[in-house]
Amino acid sequence: MQLRIFFGILFLLVSFPGIGITGEDQESGNLVQKEMIALDSALKTTIDAIVLNEPGRIGPAFDEVNTIREQVEHAVEHKARITLPRNQKRFKEFVRLDNKFHHELQVLLKAAKKNKMRVVQKQTHRLLDACVRCHAIFRK
Repeated sequence: MQLRIFFGILFLLVSFPGIGITGEDQESGNLVQKEMIALDSALKTTIDAIVLNEPGRIGPAFDEVNTIREQVEHAVEHKARITLPRNQKRFKEFVRLDNKFHHELQVLLKAAKKNKMRVVQKQTHRLLDACVRCHAIFRK
């Protein structure tokens, strides 16, 4: 079962190059792009942690994601303009998907903390599926 999930995740990463974020985006200063770059790195660490059965690596991998998420929430509270790379008119949908994603992420982090590897694997799969769905909408 673990190998099937691993290869499923690997397939997603190889088949959908849009999941990865290039260093070019990092220079723009856009909070959404910064969060995506941090997520890309954290999810790669999560996959390594699953393969190596080291769930303790997962929580710290998302520290930067959580920091940037707080910055995004602060910007939204203060009515700052958050720019999406594409489909800005669908911003409310993006926020809804992002909130759902972060809820699922919290489930992953709690499972990792409790060393519940089956839940970690399931949640990682859910998160990567969410990445693919969101990129299908917002990276066109």
